[in-house]
Amino acid sequence: MLVAAAQYCASNNILENQDIIENFMLEASKRNVSLICFPECANIIAKNKQELREKAEPVNNSDTLEKIKFLAHKYKIMTSVGSLMLKQSNQQKILNRGVLIGKEGDFLATYDKIHMFDADVGDGKIYKESDEFQSGSEVVTRKTDIAHIGLSICYDLRFPKMYREMARAGAEIIVTPAAFTEKTGSAHWHILQRARAIETGSFIIAAAQSGIHADGRRTFGHSLIVNPWGQIIAEAKTPQAELVLQEIDLNEVKNARNAISAWKLD
Repeated sequence: MLVAAAQYCASNNILENQDIIENFMLEASKRNVSLICFPECANIIAKNKQELREKAEPVNNSDTLEKIKFLAHKYKIMTSVGSLMLKQSNQQKILNRGVLIGKEGDFLATYDKIHMFDADVGDGKIYKESDEFQSGSEVVTRKTDIAHIGLSICYDLRFPKMYREMARAGAEIIVTPAAFTEKTGSAHWHILQRARAIETGSFIIAAAQSGIHADGRRTFGHSLIVNPWGQIIAEAKTPQAELVLQEIDLNEVKNARNAISAWKLD
């Protein structure tokens, strides 16, 4: 099965980001990809909090989501949207929501980011996601016709307990879409992705934002795919926009879990 992780630098222009997504899905269709994964903030990275509130898409009427559903059906590709910035009419806080869409354009699962990135990493910006975003509370996996897939988003990566829960539920592939800062990414990105794969015996698909965004943040990139033994088997070659492709065999999940399954002992 061929899987893909899409890497790009989302702007504060939703239509531009939709065009990028469409181009990636067209490329994926030409390569016969079974599952394509997009990064966190796939529809927008705004220049400030006010613009985010203004431009976040309505949770029940997202043009980006409708477009991706159409493209998933058109190209028959299962799609992890990564996450979208969505607003609820009766709430001030924004949803950072991941969505899994089937190859017929149907909703398979939604996941709201549980862990909020409240940090001062020394890059000149203070991150306080809990001020702006409504956190989720449920760990989400979905058994599909290609694999059992677990959903997570960015900062979740630092909380191994939820990944063990997904493994116990049967997840064979776990998506970890992200907009990791360059500073934390250079220190922790690769080792955290590999650790989650090793601990769970799962494939990890990490689609990442990469570049300098409208708000001044610099994201790390290095979109990658990790096998259940913790080996990086595919990685973006440059910081530029790229579709990272890799053939995977789900039998590797069973083999890794038979060899080492420490999460079963918790």
